[in-house]
Amino acid sequence: MIKEKVFCGLDIGSQRIKASLLKVSRGLPPQVIGVAQLDTRGVQESSVSDLGELSDCIHNILTGLIKKADAKFKNISLGLGGHLIEKRTSAALIPLMDKGSKAITRFDIKKINQQACLLGVNLDEKLFHHFPTRYVVDGFNVAINPLGLYGHKFEVDMLLVVAKNNLINNIIKAVNHSGFEVESTSFSSLCAAEACLSEKEKKDGCAFLSIGASSSDLIFFKEGLLKDIVVIPYGGDHLTMKISTQLHLPFDLAEDIKRSYAQVALSEESVVKGEILVKRDKGYVPIEQSEVCQAIMPTVKEFIVQIQQGFEQAQMANFLNAGIVVSGGGALLTGLIEYIEKAVNLPTRMGKISLESKRISNPSFYAASLGLAQQITCHKAPSLFSTNKDGAPIIRFTNRVKEFYQEYF
Repeated sequence: MIKEKVFCGLDIGSQRIKASLLKVSRGLPPQVIGVAQLDTRGVQESSVSDLGELSDCIHNILTGLIKKADAKFKNISLGLGGHLIEKRTSAALIPLMDKGSKAITRFDIKKINQQACLLGVNLDEKLFHHFPTRYVVDGFNVAINPLGLYGHKFEVDMLLVVAKNNLINNIIKAVNHSGFEVESTSFSSLCAAEACLSEKEKKDGCAFLSIGASSSDLIFFKEGLLKDIVVIPYGGDHLTMKISTQLHLPFDLAEDIKRSYAQVALSEESVVKGEILVKRDKGYVPIEQSEVCQAIMPTVKEFIVQIQQGFEQAQMANFLNAGIVVSGGGALLTGLIEYIEKAVNLPTRMGKISLESKRISNPSFYAASLGLAQQITCHKAPSLFSTNKDGAPIIRFTNRVKEFYQEYF
């Protein structure tokens, strides 16, 4: 009999909560068996405003998935969006020996990583992820993997993803009140990138753009390492708000119109002409589709400027051989990917997920929650640096004996 297990990823965004279920059977690849989304309640301005509402929202989406997929699970992988996390850099330097030089060991790498994390994280914060962006030996030898190199002085530049302790504790408490347990916490957009990008794309150089409701996250990879994260304060809801205010429509109706009729105009000739019938108090009133397009274009242009500034900040445009991969609900806006490609002058495509799925038309829309679920099937958090690449167990054991001898003798 094939043993099966179900894993759940829960992505809490500023406007929507998304959940995904993966079923793992022995000897078979993970299969998507259910996805769901609900409007976020109980979270306001990057904090938990109502614990009961958030707990009810989590309970409703997860119990609904359990019934829909006929699955059982207790633990979840929890993800938070860019509006709830903070990115910063840190650095550390340690002497390897008072005199002479020595080979760098795993202990040295672990020690300098821990020191960089301690220096970069405040007491009221939780460290989500830490990524060494480069190591420097003796002030001039830049290394991706410094293990085994000889040196006298050892430095690291570190990229940290952190969040406020109380915010995390409150969200975990809401999950617990809903009847579930949190197995791990992660940065949602990073998990989405792990689900959409191949190792080759990360090695060749790639920018991953996750478009959320209130903000978007731009993540840069090169040589298999995460190089930078830029949080852009623009998302899909900014476009909806423009339609709502300029055309005097309720926000929910403006959101429906955006999804069905809005498009990014690549030129004046590309604007679609036609009418949309909108229900008013006195009946149905026609609205020109071109008005919808014109309403969103100023915000789209501001969004593009922010993306361009993100590339300038990261200084990565000349190293992205794999181009840009876009994910999230906002990426479905007609013409947006082509507009980004034209503005940034890099090949741009919609992210795709290789996970097997049934009855799910657009799994990439749930890239973050699927990436969160996939993360705990492997029992590890997103990590783009490993020093444990020595091959067979006997070789690893021999290397560790050598390192121990070098460290203490």
